[in-house]
Amino acid sequence: MLKRLILATALFAASASAQQNTDISGAEFSSGKADARLATLAKQAAAEGKRLVITAPADWHKALSAKLRAGGHADVVLRDGFYENVLVRVEDKAEETKPALEKAPARSTPKAVAAAPAPAPAVREAPPPAPLQSAPVVAAPAPVAAVPNVTPAPAARMAAPAPKPAAPVVDVDAIRTRLEQSLNSGRSARGTLAVAALQSGDTIYVDEPVRAVVRREGLKPELYWLDGDLDLRRAELKVAADNRYQVMSAIRGDGSLRSEFDTSRVLNVRVPADAAPVRAALERKINEGRSIADSLGADKLRSGDIIYTGDAAAVVVRREGADLHRYWLDGSIDLRQSGVQADGANKFRILSDTVR
Repeated sequence: MLKRLILATALFAASASAQQNTDISGAEFSSGKADARLATLAKQAAAEGKRLVITAPADWHKALSAKLRAGGHADVVLRDGFYENVLVRVEDKAEETKPALEKAPARSTPKAVAAAPAPAPAVREAPPPAPLQSAPVVAAPAPVAAVPNVTPAPAARMAAPAPKPAAPVVDVDAIRTRLEQSLNSGRSARGTLAVAALQSGDTIYVDEPVRAVVRREGLKPELYWLDGDLDLRRAELKVAADNRYQVMSAIRGDGSLRSEFDTSRVLNVRVPADAAPVRAALERKINEGRSIADSLGADKLRSGDIIYTGDAAAVVVRREGADLHRYWLDGSIDLRQSGVQADGANKFRILSDTVR
C-alpha cells in the first residue's frame, strides 16, 4: 500500500512539472493587461521546447496569435472555448507521443486515480488537432501580394455581398381597422372603389400602403377601399392635408402631374400649317371638323378661357355671351403658375387675367 501511495505521488509531481495552467480573464485580455504575460509564456515555451495549449473563444484566436508572436514562435494549439476567458496550459511535446501503456499502472490503481486526477488522460481521450503555427499564417499571403497585377480582393468581396435588410412587415388589417375607427365610427367599409370610379368631392386618405376613400352619399359619409394604382401627384388631386387628397375631377387616361412635380410644363406653341396633321386632329376634336381661322397671343388669355393642347399646337375656347369662339394659341405660357389649373388630360383652365 505504501509503495502504491509513493508511486501515485511521484506521478502527480511529474504531471504537475510537465504542465502549467494560466487563467486569464476576459477583462484582462480585452484591456491588454495580459499581453505581457502571454508574450512571456510564448517566449518561455519556445525556449524550453514546450507546447502552449490555449482554450479561448474562436473570435479571439487571431488576436491571441498576434500577442503570442510578440514573445516568440512557440508551438501553439488553439481550441475553441465557450467562456470569455483564456486558459493557457504549458505542456511537454513528448507527453503527446508517449504510448498509453506507460501510464496504465496509474489508471489501474483506483486510489492513485482518486488522489491525483491528472489532466493527461483527458488529453489522450480528446487529442488536440495538428499544431497551429503562427509564423506560417503570417507568411502565407506573401506570394499573392508579390504578384504585381493580381487583384483578387475585389472579386472576393463581389462574391459575398452583404445581406439586404429584411423589408418591414406591414399589417394591412390593423391599418384598415384604424382607419375604420377614425373615419367611419368603427363601422366596416362598404367595399372597394376603382380608380376610374373616383369623382369630384371624394377624399382620399393614405396610411402606408392602404388608401381609403370617403364619399358623401346623402346625409352621411361612406368609406371605401381604393383599388388600383393612383399617382398621388396627379393634377386631378388637390392636397388637403398630410396624407389627405381632395379629388377635383374624374381620373382619366395618363393625365398630367401637379405643377410642383412637373418641371417641363411650359407650353410653347405656334399656329400649325394648313396641312399639319395636328391641325386637322384638333379641329375635328374641338370644332366638329370645321376650320379654325383665328389665332390668339398667349399674352391675351383671360379668366375663363380653356386651352386644349396637341402636338406643338393648342386651341383656346372662349365664351362670349352665348357664343363659343375658338382660336389657335400663339406664344408661350407656363402651365405651372397659380392662374392655370389642369382640368383633365391635355386640358387647362385659365383662372386669372394676368397669366404669363
